[in-house]
Amino acid sequence: MKSAIKKIFVLAGCVLLFVTSMRAQRACLNLSETLWNITLDRSAVWQNDSLYVPPVNIHDLPVHIPTGGWNLLDTPDKIGVTLPATVEQHLWGWNGETFGVTGNYVGVSWFDTKINVPADWRNKRIVMNVASVRFRAEIFVNKKLVGYDLVNSTPFAVDVTPFILPGQENVIAFRITDPNGNFNWKDSQVYTWGEYRTNPSHGFGGITGKVELVATDKLYIGDVFIKNQPDPHSIEVEVTACNETKNPMKAQKMLLTVKEHKGEKVLYRKEYPVENLVVGENKQTFHIHLPAAKLWSTDSPHLYDLSVSVGTDNYTQRFGFRWFEVKDIHGDKQFFLNGKRIVLRTAISWSFWPDNGITPSDELARRQVESAKKLGLNMLNFHRTIGHSNVLDYADELGLLYFEEPGGNQYPISHFNDNNKQSKFYFAYRNEKLARMIKRDRNHPSLVIYNLHNERGAWPQVQDYAQMRMAHSLDPTRILTYNSSNGENPENEANARFKLHLMPNDTTFYDYGWYDRHHAGGPGCYHDNLYLGKDNYHRFSDHKDEIIYWGEDGAIGTPPRLQLIRDEILQSGTTSGWEAMDYMKWYDAYDSFLKHNGFAKAFPTVDDLTRAMGNVAFYYQGRVIENIRISNTVDAYAVNGWESMKLENHSGIVDNYRYPKGDVEVMARYNQPLFLAVKMNRKVLNVGDTTIVDTYIVNEKNLKGNYSLQLIAKDAEGTVLATHVSSVHVKGGNVYGQCLQIGWNFVPRATGYVCIEAKLVKGKKTFATGNDSLFAVSLNTKGITANGSIADTTGVLSNFMKTVGFDIPEYKEGTPSGDYLLVGAFEPTQWGSGMSDIMEWVYKGHTLIIVDNAERWAEFLADKEVLDYRGSKKLGTAWYGGNFFNREHPIFDGLPVNCVFNWEYQCFATYNRHRVGLRCFNGETLVACVSDHKKEVYSALSVIPAGRGKIIITTLDIPACIKDVKAYTVPVDLDGMNESMNTFNTKSENRANVVGQQLLLNLIKESNR
Repeated sequence: MKSAIKKIFVLAGCVLLFVTSMRAQRACLNLSETLWNITLDRSAVWQNDSLYVPPVNIHDLPVHIPTGGWNLLDTPDKIGVTLPATVEQHLWGWNGETFGVTGNYVGVSWFDTKINVPADWRNKRIVMNVASVRFRAEIFVNKKLVGYDLVNSTPFAVDVTPFILPGQENVIAFRITDPNGNFNWKDSQVYTWGEYRTNPSHGFGGITGKVELVATDKLYIGDVFIKNQPDPHSIEVEVTACNETKNPMKAQKMLLTVKEHKGEKVLYRKEYPVENLVVGENKQTFHIHLPAAKLWSTDSPHLYDLSVSVGTDNYTQRFGFRWFEVKDIHGDKQFFLNGKRIVLRTAISWSFWPDNGITPSDELARRQVESAKKLGLNMLNFHRTIGHSNVLDYADELGLLYFEEPGGNQYPISHFNDNNKQSKFYFAYRNEKLARMIKRDRNHPSLVIYNLHNERGAWPQVQDYAQMRMAHSLDPTRILTYNSSNGENPENEANARFKLHLMPNDTTFYDYGWYDRHHAGGPGCYHDNLYLGKDNYHRFSDHKDEIIYWGEDGAIGTPPRLQLIRDEILQSGTTSGWEAMDYMKWYDAYDSFLKHNGFAKAFPTVDDLTRAMGNVAFYYQGRVIENIRISNTVDAYAVNGWESMKLENHSGIVDNYRYPKGDVEVMARYNQPLFLAVKMNRKVLNVGDTTIVDTYIVNEKNLKGNYSLQLIAKDAEGTVLATHVSSVHVKGGNVYGQCLQIGWNFVPRATGYVCIEAKLVKGKKTFATGNDSLFAVSLNTKGITANGSIADTTGVLSNFMKTVGFDIPEYKEGTPSGDYLLVGAFEPTQWGSGMSDIMEWVYKGHTLIIVDNAERWAEFLADKEVLDYRGSKKLGTAWYGGNFFNREHPIFDGLPVNCVFNWEYQCFATYNRHRVGLRCFNGETLVACVSDHKKEVYSALSVIPAGRGKIIITTLDIPACIKDVKAYTVPVDLDGMNESMNTFNTKSENRANVVGQQLLLNLIKESNR
């Protein structure tokens, strides 16, 4: 065939690309770049419609035209939009309300455009390909109903041949119905539409994918499925050729070509005879083995194009040569990619996005994959919602694995066998959605695992087994699991609810061998109880005969990168989307606080603050990823979670714009293929206390042999404090985590940071390095006198002060004695406009220090017109989150300053502590805090001048640093928010409490300044 000559025509804002050659080929009109209008049909009736699942006969359906007639579309609510597009993107707040979810639109909207179709499309088969809509689409061409679909967020095609007018302008209109939906992560809460239960999904309504018109002859390629094989250089190609002529076609030829995707090198070209193509679908299977093909992997994502030609049609499918599997290595189940072991590090993505809310632009899709790679992850999960083709495209190109769920695949177990209209609709719907997802995504080399349910509480039923068989028949090359769940997954026994799965090219149902357990909620920050010693640390496992997958872990909420988001919004000039203005207001609240409350030196920009908060989660996740890697048994770990959005999921380690929330190197260092993991059982301790140092190697580079392990302790100035050398043997191979040394006792002799550096050396060459830091405190009472009093009915404060050498009198009532009054568990008295003994004493030049019951005392001080107090906020935890941060001040002598509270301040930052912020509008804030998505900053420690004296009030949980705290024994809640609450050392002897103890002493010292 002569080489093709490409010509481009621009028609009605759309690019028409077709090929002129000896034989006409398929042509395409991209409707996504044409200009569309959006019209809200506020009076449309839809609430009790009959609903139809594919296949549908369009002639049997009711025809719903715009309310009042087609002239309704002459006065659109929004003009000139391109696809994808949603009502919430362009008309959020249509009802005058924008707060939270109030601006959401529920009901019918119309999306319409006009397109000129080439005259030479006459006598062609013309199909409209729709990548996705939400929820229901009724499609009109030239005011005639041509298509209907409600399997939302999945691709479908409509044959519009009888309705398109080639050579003329054609009017395309989509009637979109958005009946319900969520703006959170929960896909288990089934929504209703009239008398139907519908598949739950995110509550955005519109055309959520691209739309195109495609013209072919009546013989065309309908689909190509490239099945990877255990020999990764081999593929099995399944081609579906469609004959829509009236007669079988004899003696046809099918040409298959494999070439490099980014080059011109052709690896394979062969023409196959096809003796008979019957009317309808014809499946042909071809086996291709190419030893010279480069394999696709996360490090080297080589891609190829397979082109299939039959008749006048040509179809090209991109793919990669690779094989992903589970192997049993000496009784240990492990993942392998192309014959090399791989430990999966992933994060769960709920697929919320900026602007339209539900679908990423190509720029955002690429940023998603790039951000994951920068953080060192090798996989991401489409979690509780179906994925996106352009995200998988970039995962293919850049080398990132994917785990996919269809989302909303749940139904009340009590209604499984009702066999009524409602249940028939739901099961037909969920099966069609799953089938479409698999057919759409099965050629992506990045996609390796399908999972049907997330945190499904019900055991698999007959219908579930049937669905799994159906899915596995559509793609037998991938792992398919029934459930990824929280709850008490039994380790050493079969269990279909937790473990049911199918393996590649195997139709056997297994209920043992796949151990996936969630621990969704995190502890707030990294703390010392997460590593206690060899084989005794957080997320350790020695359970080898199953795949071990911690399927959700460690939710620690932090704010988004507000400054970067603001800059992007201002650059785009678009503030009408469903969340844009929320981010602008959020930024303004933080920016104003930093500038007007003395925090500009500590955090010069809002981005400095939010990045530091993001680093709290990054550090925790990095250290736990390190834990699972040194265990050498855990096979996969999923961070909870990936992206956050304006209302929920703040535990995402990137924001909704896919900006990493912290400094990527904080987390990426623990995802390196080769490093030394330095682990200490105490990172915060007293000077003179002992921390025990153990060293492991994370080794995915097959380093092996005898080496010298060198440990060096250095202070902040780089002065060497101690050293330790030992001879070690590194195993290499599939041993990716190995303990090299245990039990080096290190005793800090001075305050401040100490870094323990590790080097793996042979001769003069260093092969691997690593390090960890500790922070030492020496309780400093210099400047404190006993000339004060303590108001505390529990005696805890008095007892502590005695342990540091001060016997301070107890206050009960009347005028306090001494220079300061230290208040713990004590109720304020003398409310109202009359005199207060304590306040009169303060006004004369004394200091009131409140370290407990702060909210009650804030109310009292407000009652006395001393504190402009407007309520309190309990800081969020887990996927809501809340963070403390401070600025330089003598109150923090000997403690970290100008920082967000991370592991150094674990005695205050962890979620088992009392974490509250006060809305204070006077005084000097020294510790501030934020919570979830509230657009305000609170005080956790303030100094309020009052007369000649001052008041220090803090909500930081100082009492918990000087007394035993009751261990957390509450059962895990349904959502798993409290999964990490039993990980803490709650004893007063916990060495990390020394930071809180020193702060208490510093507060007393402040009374003398």
